[in-house]
Amino acid sequence: MAVFPRPARPRVLLADLRTFLEGDRHHKLTFATLAIAMTSLIVTGFIVESRSGVLPEGEQLTYAEDFSDTRTDAEIIAQQKIDQKARDAAAAKKRAEFQKVDNALSRLGI
Repeated sequence: MAVFPRPARPRVLLADLRTFLEGDRHHKLTFATLAIAMTSLIVTGFIVESRSGVLPEGEQLTYAEDFSDTRTDAEIIAQQKIDQKARDAAAAKKRAEFQKVDNALSRLGI
């Protein structure tokens, strides 16, 4: 069974902080301040980002296609071929857009 250490008393924590601040090494205080500031900045960034909506506000609609119970396998296969052609066309269009961007970046030497 794991035994956790007892929490330190506030008086002990303040004594440790006082000892830390009394030293001649001011760079410790500078780096401690920077560490706290960077951590605060990152946490604040996550909080701000989480509050901005990723999805558009308002009611979200999801459309589903309704099929009859009496569809034959041939009808299902025919519909899948039609759907695959639409997916292939969309993929080709997206590929062409990426190729256009790649060509533009290649001309810039990037």
